[in-house]
Amino acid sequence: EDEDGGRAGSAAREIATALGVLVVYLVFTHALKCERGAGDAHGRALLDFERWARLDTERPLNDLLVRHGWLGAVAAWEYATTYVIGTFGFLAYLWWKRNPAYAWARNTLILVTLIAICCFAAWPTTPPRLLPGEGYTDIIAMHHPPATWGTTLVSAGANPYAAMPSLHIGWVAWIGIAALRARCGAFFTWLCALHLVVTALVIVSTAAHYVVDIPGGLLLVPAAAGAERLRGGLIRGLRSPDIVPGRAPGREQRVAAADAFFLHVESREVPQVVGGVAEFAGPGPPAEQVRAMLGERLPHLPRLTQRIRDGGVLRRPRWVEAGLVDLRRHVVEVDLPSPGGRPALDDLVARLITEPLDHDRPLWRFCLVRGGPHGPDAVVILLHHAIADGIGVVDILRGILEPRLPEAEPMRGPGGLARAAAVLPGLVQLGLDGAAPTVSVTGTLGPDRAFGTATLPLDRVQDVARAAGARVTDVLLALTGEVVAETLDGRGERAGGRPLRAAVPMTLRAPAPPGRGRTAVPGNLTAALRLDVPVGPMPVRDRLAAVHDAAERRRGSGRAVASTAAMRLMGLLPPPLHARAARGTYRARFFGGIVSNMPGPPLPMSLAGAPLGDVHPILPLADGVPFAVGALSWNGSLHISVTAEPRVLPESARFTGGLLRAFERLAAAAGADSGAGSGAQSGTA
Repeated sequence: EDEDGGRAGSAAREIATALGVLVVYLVFTHALKCERGAGDAHGRALLDFERWARLDTERPLNDLLVRHGWLGAVAAWEYATTYVIGTFGFLAYLWWKRNPAYAWARNTLILVTLIAICCFAAWPTTPPRLLPGEGYTDIIAMHHPPATWGTTLVSAGANPYAAMPSLHIGWVAWIGIAALRARCGAFFTWLCALHLVVTALVIVSTAAHYVVDIPGGLLLVPAAAGAERLRGGLIRGLRSPDIVPGRAPGREQRVAAADAFFLHVESREVPQVVGGVAEFAGPGPPAEQVRAMLGERLPHLPRLTQRIRDGGVLRRPRWVEAGLVDLRRHVVEVDLPSPGGRPALDDLVARLITEPLDHDRPLWRFCLVRGGPHGPDAVVILLHHAIADGIGVVDILRGILEPRLPEAEPMRGPGGLARAAAVLPGLVQLGLDGAAPTVSVTGTLGPDRAFGTATLPLDRVQDVARAAGARVTDVLLALTGEVVAETLDGRGERAGGRPLRAAVPMTLRAPAPPGRGRTAVPGNLTAALRLDVPVGPMPVRDRLAAVHDAAERRRGSGRAVASTAAMRLMGLLPPPLHARAARGTYRARFFGGIVSNMPGPPLPMSLAGAPLGDVHPILPLADGVPFAVGALSWNGSLHISVTAEPRVLPESARFTGGLLRAFERLAAAAGADSGAGSGAQSGTA
């Protein structure tokens, strides 16, 4: 989101920047007039070099276009149009989609152009088609497409002696590199490569450039990337009070297998973003105050000052220090769209979680939401799943919120011998789980999300669980099963005895206490336990009993330990195989949804002095897993959120309301309905 005034203001600034670059070009062109003799001499020098190196293929290609007029016309029009349309069309696409790579792409495109302008001024070169006595046919002048040399407007402002380096090649190569950073997919990347090859053939065959202009144009992109890195790391850091120095560059840290898992699962359509959305009990703090607070505490939160370095095919990804952290990019302000209120906030969260975090920066973001007259202010905290899971997010918040949360109590799990003994049978059971038939509530996910919230009194939920002889997590699973059963019934489908398979995170170790140096990093602290939730027609109390019995058997069967062991074994695979195995974990035969119950602090908290009210978790989806139900116990309430893909699950808008209705039925059936209807709230149902 643009913090200085909406999309219109952002567009105006981007257009003004582009016009500024054009002004620079015109100033250079007219202020530094080239001597024709110097341009011709440089052009002949390049031709002599090519003839010596046997690279002079311009003439046969040029003759080919002369013999085939239609081919020459196509080449002339390609020369005049596709590089401009492709470059600025792609940049506009990145801006429109709010792609995290946009800022880098815009800055490097400007630098590519400015570096080329400097080269043209320092070493003017006449292109082959204008070089006297060499006999090249000017294909472009012959067919005269628009926006080329010879038209009145272009001839008045363009530099005809700008052959070396080829800005055509520089811009087209920039599209390909920017597309890789923006994660536009393999098809688009190959399309960019094809465009680069076609452009190279066209600029040479039309005699607009020499062959050696092509590598000159390619070198513009790394030169611009290096200049952008220097600009961002030094100049900006010296001038801005919101730039926070991270830790000094040191030894790189390998991304743990459990954390790298979510780097591999992530795609453009399925960002792996976790976090929470918290309403303030009053006005939210100013962005400057939050930035100042984070500037003081970032040195004690290592993962928030690091970025991911892709190891490529042979090496695993690494955590590296990001250097200077620009808090203006990580802490932004957003105005809640009209008419405001909780539904508008949930809709905003649904849009924010579709935007991947930029891997070239620390993988986190705070969005301070101004609710206006119709709703409270709020904060949306987003972190990449490679940094932490839900429990890990709470761990990070212990170092940010006030009062500082106490150190987590040590967690006692099975001993080393017991864990080792549980691995083999647990792995066998995991394999058998995958073969069992389940209800298919799955599909390939698109880019859109639905996000809904609900709140229940925690003590009432605990009373219902105790009355039924179950756990709070079992209650959450049974309520989810109720909603899915209603969904199937509404579609006219039947479960046929097949259950819904849910991934239920189980905490395996306590969060690390804050302030323990470089090793005090949260990471992913849970393993997924696969639980089958019956979704056939049955009373809600019977559904809870079936869930509880199945959950108790699996909790003690070694499956959680085996899940951890399997994830670690996957981490030993080469990166391509690890990625394939990670993505295969979420196959339709394994999971239908994610259901998570997380403990939070039992006391009121505040951010930068502003008290917090309701706090709802944010869970990511995975390709093939179209919904996730998360619950967070916080200050006496159970805050429930539902993230869903609305195309695969059109009923997602009614999911939270269905959970609340199912809870009232369960409370009545369990005989714990003395407080029925009290305290329950739903944001978007």
